[in-house]
Amino acid sequence: MISGTVKMWKEAEGWGFIEGDDGDDYFVNIANIRKGQKILVNVRVKFDVTQGHRGPEAENVSLF
Repeated sequence: MISGTVKMWKEAEGWGFIEGDDGDDYFVNIANIRKGQKILVNVRVKFDVTQGHRGPEAENVSLF
């Protein structure tokens, strides 16, 4: 798992981006957030990385 900060989160659409501590941005979909967790902009999170259709994606996202 790597950690990062939620950079952008569109609650109504259920997606956003996390800026990893490695400097890369990761797409995140609400389906990839662990059950019972709620993310907001500027919140620290930890996550796994997978390769999606458009680039790296965060999955198993949980609060740090």
